[in-house]
Amino acid sequence: MCRLIQVPLLRLINIIHAVYSSISFQSFCHCIIYYTYTLGEVTDLRRERLPGDRFIWRALRPILRRPFMKRYNLHAVNAEKLPDPPFLLVGNHAYFIDAALIEAFVKYPIVWAVAAGNFKLPLAASILKAAGAIEKRKGVPDVAAMRKILRVLKDGGIIGLMPEGSVTWDGEFGEVPPGTEKFLDRVDVPVVAARMNGGYLTRPRWADHHRWGRIEIVFEVFRGSEALDFLSRSSDWEWQREKRILFKGRKRASGIERIVWFCEKCGGFRTIAARGDEAVCAECGAALIVDEYGYISGKSVPEVLKVQRELLAAYLSREGSLKVGPGEAVILNTLTEVIVKVRGEVSIDGLELKVGERSYRLENARGFSTYLKRLNEFNYDRDVIRLKTEHSSYLLYCAYRILAGPEAATL
Repeated sequence: MCRLIQVPLLRLINIIHAVYSSISFQSFCHCIIYYTYTLGEVTDLRRERLPGDRFIWRALRPILRRPFMKRYNLHAVNAEKLPDPPFLLVGNHAYFIDAALIEAFVKYPIVWAVAAGNFKLPLAASILKAAGAIEKRKGVPDVAAMRKILRVLKDGGIIGLMPEGSVTWDGEFGEVPPGTEKFLDRVDVPVVAARMNGGYLTRPRWADHHRWGRIEIVFEVFRGSEALDFLSRSSDWEWQREKRILFKGRKRASGIERIVWFCEKCGGFRTIAARGDEAVCAECGAALIVDEYGYISGKSVPEVLKVQRELLAAYLSREGSLKVGPGEAVILNTLTEVIVKVRGEVSIDGLELKVGERSYRLENARGFSTYLKRLNEFNYDRDVIRLKTEHSSYLLYCAYRILAGPEAATL
């Protein structure tokens, strides 16, 4: 009977990935898989319900655990050493459903702290609230969220955090907000680090399609911010150089325009276009090939992006600004909850970011981040601004970092 259920579920997982490219459905699926398809076995549950122990957590996890384990070739190290609650779990944000994959090996419910932007979509908000997730603003202090986090720990529960705040673009551990180390040192509970390898290579953030190889999660228990030191060594590329795991998939270069903005050979801007497993420059014909190990013409993504950022810096120095093209800004006032939409041409220079007739001083923008592949988010005065453009959100983010300075934003 269980087999009869699991085979169709594997097919359902494939269908979900096939339609995942739509932004609205992407956010919906993100939340469905994150918080509904939690995957561990229901064992050793306490009589008194822990925070996060809800129907949505109990209902589907026993059914979906095995299909997910099989589909992702998922493995864990030291899962048997996990402490009983309460504890704080931190992980590297390598993959859009990495929280669900971590839960495959944790037998107690986890209450995840989630970026506030995910709560602005009606369907996503309903699922997140049903799962008991905590809404947290990015890039600014959030006292209300911190109180809820501490309350869960005080009530004997487990809090889950991805300190980077955004899924990695290059497969390396990214920046964490100021104050994270101090917070981890102050909590009077064990801090469990869950370091994921292979998650990025399964679905690079820039890519349109999945690849299938192997995902490993290494658990270690710490006291305080030492957990961040452990996570800082997260690198799918170091892991891949040692393991040499094949990640098989179709059209491996599809979406590479999101991170390769310049042709390294001729310097052409936005001349690269993907064709199956390779990308070709429209100006000079130079080709990039994405292989089954994740490398781009023999280079890791961090190596490719280093060159791209250098070329972008030279371009901005020469041109003085970056014209991104048409875009739409959705502006939410955090006091009045009033939403305003502004459309127009998007550009950025050394002083300001412009959307149509509106201008935002770079020095006053806080928490500038990449929310989705074409969606940036930042705080400005009492507003939260979500900016959607036709091009890569990572291109605009890198331009912002170059023009505003390296300490001006956190991913």
